[in-house]
Amino acid sequence: MARLLSNPSAPSISSSRGNNTNNTNSKFMSMQYILSHLLFGCCCTYLGLILGMNFHTSSCPSSSIRECPCLGNTYHGGSESGTRRQQQQQGAASNYVESSLGGGTSSISSSSSSRKFPRSLDNMFVDYATVPREDFNRHLEIGVPFDKTIQGAEDVLVLYTNQKSLPSNSHNSSLFNLHSEQAFENCHSVKVILQEPSKKRRSQQCIAIVPQWESYYVHKFMRLPRQKLSSGVDYENPLRYVSRSHADDGKFASVPMLSIHTQAYYKVLMDYLSNLDRVVHDLQRILRVQKKKSRGPDQSNAFIVMVCNLGQSELLHNFVCNAKAKGIDLSRVIVFATDEATLNLCKGLGINAYYDKEIFGEIPENAAKGYGDKIFVKMMMAKVFCVHLVLSCGYDVLFQDVDVVMFKNPLAFFASDKVAEWDMMFQDDGARSMRYQPYSPNTGFYYVRNSPVTMYFFGVLLRMGDLVASTKSHQAALTALLNEFASWKGLRIKTWRMGDENPFPGGVEYHRHKDYMRAFVDGKMHPYIFHMSWTENKENKKLFLEQLGEWYLREDTGACSWPLDCCLATPNITCHYKDKPSKIPCKSSPNIDKRGKSFWA
Repeated sequence: MARLLSNPSAPSISSSRGNNTNNTNSKFMSMQYILSHLLFGCCCTYLGLILGMNFHTSSCPSSSIRECPCLGNTYHGGSESGTRRQQQQQGAASNYVESSLGGGTSSISSSSSSRKFPRSLDNMFVDYATVPREDFNRHLEIGVPFDKTIQGAEDVLVLYTNQKSLPSNSHNSSLFNLHSEQAFENCHSVKVILQEPSKKRRSQQCIAIVPQWESYYVHKFMRLPRQKLSSGVDYENPLRYVSRSHADDGKFASVPMLSIHTQAYYKVLMDYLSNLDRVVHDLQRILRVQKKKSRGPDQSNAFIVMVCNLGQSELLHNFVCNAKAKGIDLSRVIVFATDEATLNLCKGLGINAYYDKEIFGEIPENAAKGYGDKIFVKMMMAKVFCVHLVLSCGYDVLFQDVDVVMFKNPLAFFASDKVAEWDMMFQDDGARSMRYQPYSPNTGFYYVRNSPVTMYFFGVLLRMGDLVASTKSHQAALTALLNEFASWKGLRIKTWRMGDENPFPGGVEYHRHKDYMRAFVDGKMHPYIFHMSWTENKENKKLFLEQLGEWYLREDTGACSWPLDCCLATPNITCHYKDKPSKIPCKSSPNIDKRGKSFWA
C-alpha cells in the first residue's frame, strides 16, 4: 500500500524501517475508519430509538381522535397535522444528533423533553393527568345531578401543582386514564371546577387560571357593549366584567328594586319576625306531642311539611286520599294552612295542621293562575316560612308540594346511613338554565337535615324575600344561596338525577322521559313519590294525575258529608290526552301539545 500511495517517480525505499512505518500508518488509518463508522452507527441507532420512542408515546387510539400530550399538537392519523407532527419530532431528534456530534448548537435534555408546561409556570403546574368522568364522580361526588357522559367530554383533567402531589409511580407509567384513588393519592386537597362542554357554534369560550392569591369565585368577562344594561355579544366590543348570571347571549337578571320589591317585603319580614318566638313555642308543643303519637320510623327526626291555601286544597285532598288508599302513614305530616277553610279541611282529613293569622293571614285563598303571578310569589314565601319554623323547633324537614303523591313513606330513606353525609337533598328539577346551575334543585320536594349550617341557610333565605319577588320564584333565590353555602360553609347538597332509576321522579320525567314513564306505568320502576311539576296550573295537574291512575278523589257534588267520604279506594283513571303518559292507552284522546306524539304508539 506504501508504494501505491507514494509518488511513482520517487526512488524506491525498501528498508525494513520504512516498511514498519508504512504498516503502522495503515493500521492507524484503518482504525480511524472503524471508529468513525462505529460512531456513525451508534448515532443512527440512537436516532432510531428517539424517533421510535416519540412515535410510541405520541400515538393515539385508532378508534377516536384524541389530544396527544407531546409537542402540543393533535394527532389525526395520516392527516396533514399528523405529518407535520412527525416532521417536528424528526427535526428535534436530528438537532439532538447534530449537537452530539458537534455539528449544531441546540440540545434537548431529558428534563426539557418531559416538561409539560413552560418554566414560567414552574410554581403553578408540574404535570397533568386524566381520570374517567364517571369514576371521578363515584370517588369525589359533589352532589350535582351528574348528566350522562358525552363523547369528547369523557375525562376529568387533573393539574398537579408540585412534584409531591404526583401519583407515586408517575415516573414509570402513563398519567392518562387513571383511577381516582391513584390520581389523588398524594393530594392534600382537591379543588373542583365544573365546566360545561363546548357549545361550538353558540359560544367561543376561553378559560384563564391566573397566578394570584386565590379566589373561590369565577370571574367572568364578555364582549358586550359598554352600557351596563345592554346585551348582545359582539366581537367588536372589548371584554368587560360581567356577573356569573349573564347568559351566552348577554342577557341577565337584574337586582331587586328598592321601591318595588325590597321595601314591600320589609313589612312582611317584620310581621314574621315579631311573631316568630310565639309561633315557635306553640309549634314545638304540637310537634312534640305528635312525634310521640307517630308511627313513623323511630330513627327519623323529620316531619313532612306542606303549605296550602284553599285554591290548592283539592290537590292536598287527593294527596291524603291517595296515601290512605295505599296504607301510608301520615302521622308525621303537618300542613301549614294559609286560611281557615284549609285548616278545617285538614281537620276533616285527620292530618295535623297549623294556621297563624298574623303570619299567613294576607295570603289570598284563591289558587295562582300560573307560575310566577303575585299569588304564586306570596305562596313561595309561605314555603320558606314553614320550613324555617320547623327547623327552629329542632326537627329535620321533608318539604313537599301538594301535587306530590306517595308510593311509600320516604322518611326512612332519608334517615338511612347511605345518605347521612348530605345536609340537603333535592329532587332534580330538570332545568339546566343559568339560574338553576349547577344543582337544578326542585323546591317542591326536598329534605333538610337540621344543623347550625342549614338553620343559618334558611335564616339568610328568609331575608331574601325581595329577590323571591323580583325573580317570581324562591327556587332561583334558593339555588343562588346553595352555591354560596356549598363553597363558603361546606354545605353538602345532593340532587337525585332525573330519569334512570330516580327514586323521586316528577314533571320532567312525565313530559320528557317517555322510556322512564313506560317503565313506570308497567310497574318496573319503584319510586317513593311522584311530583306533578313542570305543569302550568292545578287544572292540568289534576287531568294528568287522573290518566296516570293517581287521582283518588271523587268529584264533590254535595254528597260528601265529610272530607274523607270523597276518598276513593281505587283511582279514577280517565283519559284526557294521548300524547301524555297514562296508565291505560288513550289513543282516541286529543293531543295537548301541537307536535305531540301518542304515548302508546
